[in-house]
Amino acid sequence: MNIYTKDIAEGVHLSAYKTDKFKSALMTVSFALPLEAETASGYSLLTNLLSLSTGDYPTMQSFSVIKDELYALGLDAYVQRRGELLLVTLEINSIADSFAFDGDRVLYEATKLLGGAIFNPCLEKGVFPKENVESEKKCLIEEIASAIENKPGYAMRRAKQILCENEPFAVDAGGEIDRVKGLDGKELMKYYENIIENAPVYIVYSGEADFQYIEECINAHLPFKPRKATLPLPTVHKARGKILRVKEEMRIEQSILNLGFTLEMPWGAKKRAILSVYDEIFGGSATSKLFMNVREKEGLCYYCSSYPSGRKNVMFVSCGLEKGYEEKAINAIYKEIEAMKKGDFTDLELKNAKQSILRSMENVSASLGALNGYMLGQALLDDGVSFEENLALVESVTREEVIALAQTVTPELEYILGE
Repeated sequence: MNIYTKDIAEGVHLSAYKTDKFKSALMTVSFALPLEAETASGYSLLTNLLSLSTGDYPTMQSFSVIKDELYALGLDAYVQRRGELLLVTLEINSIADSFAFDGDRVLYEATKLLGGAIFNPCLEKGVFPKENVESEKKCLIEEIASAIENKPGYAMRRAKQILCENEPFAVDAGGEIDRVKGLDGKELMKYYENIIENAPVYIVYSGEADFQYIEECINAHLPFKPRKATLPLPTVHKARGKILRVKEEMRIEQSILNLGFTLEMPWGAKKRAILSVYDEIFGGSATSKLFMNVREKEGLCYYCSSYPSGRKNVMFVSCGLEKGYEEKAINAIYKEIEAMKKGDFTDLELKNAKQSILRSMENVSASLGALNGYMLGQALLDDGVSFEENLALVESVTREEVIALAQTVTPELEYILGE
């Protein structure tokens, strides 16, 4: 995969992939920030405001009209987390130039609108308009409050908060209701000025445009000044040496069990490749030990999957089950943990796991969103490993390396949500 990379300025990085498989193009601009409880709510609210209007198109109606004129351009903004990083992302999804009428340079005009959202937001007397702020605060508060309705998602957030207490990994990127309530237009300007002036910038493009044209669009409409390029390293979670049991009462139809583990920190591309193979065998696929044994053979739960972090030394196992089956499920999961430590998996399982990962990686070009997500992830890791080298690293993972990683997996949390 020929991914074009370039530092547009210090701390401003471009990743681009040229493909004619799609009728559309996708460009994202992401500002990388430390994930902190004190600031996550402000950045979350800021993204809503930046996607609402611009200085040139200050009303929702005028903003909507210009997007429609650009062939129903999609412009969105959102926060996302990558390990212990918070990303403030603005995104444009446009029709490819070759499908436009009369030689319209859609990407150029779309980037211009994106630049307006970033560099020329809608302001009143130098701050975000109070009416817009209050309206978006209400929407964000409702969104945060409604997240509890997704019980598995809520349970996973709680497990992260408990296992990684006082660590950035425990912070919810979407923010907290009480912090959102206290925000105003003046304070939000501080958040805005910080991303414009200080936060490292990652621009990612996938579509048919050649690299010279992409740079022309960026140079014309995204004039980022140099800034420090360094990102904070993830904190290493220190094992407590004992298992913490937490049960949270909630009236739900089925219980949710989340187990938390520590393991070796996945520094570098090779360690991440080993972790991905371990996870595929243990609990990350429909042929994994958790799925085949705990779910299918033992019939203990409706779902059972593992979720390691490629950027921090923790892993979670989540399953939904009938009330009263919690202890049996915990013991069954621990049994599979020990089986991995003993190397109780076949050479065929190892081979199939690697082939499954390789297929997934090779399918990354099947969608623009997957392409951009992959390129952004690689840029944030900044370990200089190409797509082809990542494939080779997965292929090279040995049984001994998987067992060595398995030896570091230690249970730390048993979290149960239910009655």
